[in-house]
Amino acid sequence: PCEDIMEDNILRVLIWFINILAIMGNFVVLVILISSQYKLTVPRFLMCNLAFADLCTGIYLLLIAIKDVQTKSQYYNYAIDWQTGAGCNAAGFFTVFASELSIYTLTVITLERWHTITYAMELDRKVRFRHAMVIMLVGWVFAFTVALLPIFEVSSYKKVSICLPMDIETPLAQAYIMFLLVLNIMAFVIICTCYISIYFTVRNPNVFSSNSDTKIAKRMAILIFTDFLCMAPISFFAISASVKVPLITVS
Repeated sequence: PCEDIMEDNILRVLIWFINILAIMGNFVVLVILISSQYKLTVPRFLMCNLAFADLCTGIYLLLIAIKDVQTKSQYYNYAIDWQTGAGCNAAGFFTVFASELSIYTLTVITLERWHTITYAMELDRKVRFRHAMVIMLVGWVFAFTVALLPIFEVSSYKKVSICLPMDIETPLAQAYIMFLLVLNIMAFVIICTCYISIYFTVRNPNVFSSNSDTKIAKRMAILIFTDFLCMAPISFFAISASVKVPLITVS
C-alpha cells in the first residue's frame, strides 16, 4: 500500500486523543473500583471487566498510533514487515479480544440488571458473586480463543495495515467473520429486549423494584447504547465486506 496507516492529520490527532483517553479513563475506573472501601458487588465486578476490555481497546489504538508515527510518509517501506510481524498480530489480538469481551460483558450486565429487577422480591434467585465469576471466566476464555484464531490462520490480521481480521479468502475465514458479526447482532437484540422488559417492569405499579436498582439500570442503559451506537456502523460495513460486497475500502 502507498497510503499511510492514518491518511490525514485529523485522524492522527483523533487516534492519539481517543487512545490516551481510553487508557487513562479506564485505568482510573479500574483503580477506583478495585481499591474502593466498598464491597466489590456483582455490578462493580462486571464494570471492572468492561473497563479492562475498553483499556485493551485503548492499547490497540496506541499500538496503531505509534506505528503510524514511525512510518509516516514512508509506510510502503515498512508495510510487509509490519503486517506480517508480531506487532500487527499483537494489535489484532488486542482489538478482537477487547471487542468480544466488551460485548459479552455488556450483555451480562444487561441480563444481570434484568434479572435483579424482574426478581427483586425473590432473594434466593439473586445473582451471587461466584456466579458472576464463572460467567465472566467463560467470557474471557471465549474472547481469548476467538482473538487467537487469526494468528493460527483462521482469517488473518495481516490483510490490512490496522490489523483487523479482514481476510475472507477461504470459506473458514468467511465463516469466522460471519460468526462474530451474527453473535454481536444477537447480543444487541438481547440487550434491547432486556431493557424494554426492564422499562415495562419499573413502570408497572404492581411490581416492586428498588430505586437504586432502577437508577443503576438507567445508567447502564446509557452506557450500553452509546457503546452499541459506536459498534453498529462497524458491524454493518463488516457484514457487507464479509459477503464480498464492500461498501468501504481499507488498505
